[in-house]
Amino acid sequence: MAVNAEMVRIARESRGMSLKELAARLSLSEAMVSRIEGQLATVTEQRLGQLAEALGYPAAFFEQTDRVFGFGPSHLFHRKRQDVPAKTLRVMHAQVNIRRWHLIRMLRVVETPEVRMPYYDLDDFGGRVESVARAVRAAWHLPAGPVLNLTRAIEDAGGIVVPFDFGTNRIDGMGFWPPDPPEVPPIFFASMASTGDRLRFTLCHELGHIVMHRDYPNAEMEKQADTFAAEFLMPAEDVRPYLVNVDLARLASLKPHWRVSMSALLKRAVDLGQVTRRHATTLWAQMGRMGYRTREPHELDLPVETPELYLEILRAFPERLQYAPADLGQMVNLSEEETRRLYFAPPRRLRMLG
Repeated sequence: MAVNAEMVRIARESRGMSLKELAARLSLSEAMVSRIEGQLATVTEQRLGQLAEALGYPAAFFEQTDRVFGFGPSHLFHRKRQDVPAKTLRVMHAQVNIRRWHLIRMLRVVETPEVRMPYYDLDDFGGRVESVARAVRAAWHLPAGPVLNLTRAIEDAGGIVVPFDFGTNRIDGMGFWPPDPPEVPPIFFASMASTGDRLRFTLCHELGHIVMHRDYPNAEMEKQADTFAAEFLMPAEDVRPYLVNVDLARLASLKPHWRVSMSALLKRAVDLGQVTRRHATTLWAQMGRMGYRTREPHELDLPVETPELYLEILRAFPERLQYAPADLGQMVNLSEEETRRLYFAPPRRLRMLG
């Protein structure tokens, strides 16, 4: 098979290398590496071996023809702060594409629940995001009140939640449901540096994108995804009676019940008209002085939900299918060492950072 030039770029970016750094490792000019990635230069068998050694991937990695998805808003969404360096984003997108390819190959031999992830045209709901959130809850037969385990609800609908180290605490999560191949379920990459409440809101934000924006992105979609998450996790009819006499103590007492942050509860109270904006401003200021805008009290931390479906998929290979690391590595085009680290080490649970 011929070398796929796009895989050279993905491999380089996944390792956080610049063109100049890879050129130095290969003893080539930066222009020549650029020509290789642009498929303007032939990659000989010897050169392929050098690429494999320099980038830490087996030669078969560079022959893959899997489709690469980038920043396209209808396929890939991410909750992030605006100051994430471009290099970090490039590394993250390359690694996410690679991990998605791994899952595609794994799912060819491991059965998972049928995908019941709804997809709605917002126009069919008159543009009312809250109505879409209520429709999803109804489709999943969720009872009134708090969603006790959001990760399990997503998994029951066929979504896969993948613990992922983005290499920065400025990226919270990503939802990924490209249309090709169609049998691949939606994948939710969840930051390993999130608190329990933030992780839940992030997953719900990404769920909103997948449910509403897969084919119809728009300029308001980030705001719409937040609105979706608020209604999904705190339905107006259910949460409104709780949002009375709101102060910091009240917000702290409601956090374990609704399983969202104090900040999310206060914003919800404002949006539902349960708190005046003047009083809310006072409460925001109090939270700022106490450091709650950055980190809410540790004693109120929520348990971080464990993605059981993903762990079941991983366990199937060594336990039921009797795959050794070298076998799985050959299937997903990774070295045995990296396969062992990613998929055979004791599973790392999502953790909370103080």
